[in-house]
Amino acid sequence: MPDYGAFIWDWFWELRQSQPPGLSGPVPISNLELMAWCALTGNEITREEVRILRVIDARFCAEITKELDRIRERETVN
Repeated sequence: MPDYGAFIWDWFWELRQSQPPGLSGPVPISNLELMAWCALTGNEITREEVRILRVIDARFCAEITKELDRIRERETVN
């Protein structure tokens, strides 16, 4: 991520830290959680920044789900 967007990356990890694990993989960040995080931190977030966070979160969830599937597959084979 370019330096001028590093704050969004930091925001993403702050938001992910509050996410409970799902039974079958990561749970996407909800609008309510995003609103609560903004209220608690005082961060003002633009529509574009929300969109970027959503894209990052979707990719994160997809990659973690793929990795969990690979782990389950290895466990089944062994």
